[in-house]
Amino acid sequence: MMVVLMLTTRLPQNAWGLLEGRRSYFIPAESSIWTFRADVDNAGSGSFWLRGSDRTRYYALSETGWEYFHIEKENGCERFDPDDIAIWCERRKAPIPLPN
Repeated sequence: MMVVLMLTTRLPQNAWGLLEGRRSYFIPAESSIWTFRADVDNAGSGSFWLRGSDRTRYYALSETGWEYFHIEKENGCERFDPDDIAIWCERRKAPIPLPN
């Protein structure tokens, strides 16, 4: 059963990110450790993602504040591009959870 979970979910990658990233890696509240995928990682020091996705949403970290944005994959944005946050017409903002 453990092999099936490791091969069919994002659990191993996300568990490693949470352990190794200490307080900089997080799973968005709208997603889960089972389905969230970090699509673009930070290239510098620090283990955090810049953009991610799951089955129903795209996620992106804000460049200016302690927040992230999310948008449904099925949205009404004209010429939607998941890589261009500036044209996410129906994006929602959420605070990044503070480390304990």
